[in-house]
Amino acid sequence: MAQQTQVRRVAVFYTGWLRTFPTLSALARASKADVLRRWSGLGYNSRALRLHALAKQLSENNGGKIPRSIEELLKLPGIGKYTAHAIASFAFGAEVPVVDVNVRRIFSRVFWNIRSIHDVRPEKEIWALAARTLPRKKAAEWNQALMDLGALVCTARNPQCSSCPIISMCASAFSKAFEIKYSAKKKAEPSFKGIPRRIYRGRILKVLHEKPLTPLQLGQRIVERFHPRDMTWIMRVLEAMEREMLIAIRGNGVGKIICIAQ
Repeated sequence: MAQQTQVRRVAVFYTGWLRTFPTLSALARASKADVLRRWSGLGYNSRALRLHALAKQLSENNGGKIPRSIEELLKLPGIGKYTAHAIASFAFGAEVPVVDVNVRRIFSRVFWNIRSIHDVRPEKEIWALAARTLPRKKAAEWNQALMDLGALVCTARNPQCSSCPIISMCASAFSKAFEIKYSAKKKAEPSFKGIPRRIYRGRILKVLHEKPLTPLQLGQRIVERFHPRDMTWIMRVLEAMEREMLIAIRGNGVGKIICIAQ
């Protein structure tokens, strides 16, 4: 849930999610529609589908239990290197490094005298360095401390160097690069009539949770002043969502019915 989403927002959904799906087995038994309904409002719905697929795979092949080894974790849907190491470290106490964006930034600043607020070393290089500097005991506490340091002190912008506990060993402490003001350029989102496409995708799932609809009915529900010529646009959006297995398109021509994927 916290991938690409602020923890503040996640907290609102997390308790309700666990109440509905208290175990991986309970999640595996649920339909896609139920999973997406409970996820509604968090965005990036493909994450919910990957989590659902993971639960089903573990329920069928591993008794509903998460494997302990990084090698086995990496075989699961939606689990990459960072997530596999994080689960192994925080859930099972494995003595392994965990490198997220904060940790990568800290190591880059501590060991290299950076010249730009955006400078970070290659990910592969930081993973290797993190492994070499990992303490022999309490790796999970070390990993969490690094993440907290990056989130609260060694922040991407305006780092609090004066209150940093490792200032004496940091090659970039009080760097002039941190004082340069950068204008954050947001990547332009695909939009329609001034509204980002992701907002329409969320609206589509929300209304389909109530009942299946035709593309025309959907357009009239989610787009203000929907015009028949907008049908080409909405069909492109719906076909993309079907490829992602979020929805299903039944039938042909004007009689098509759109519903949540099962």
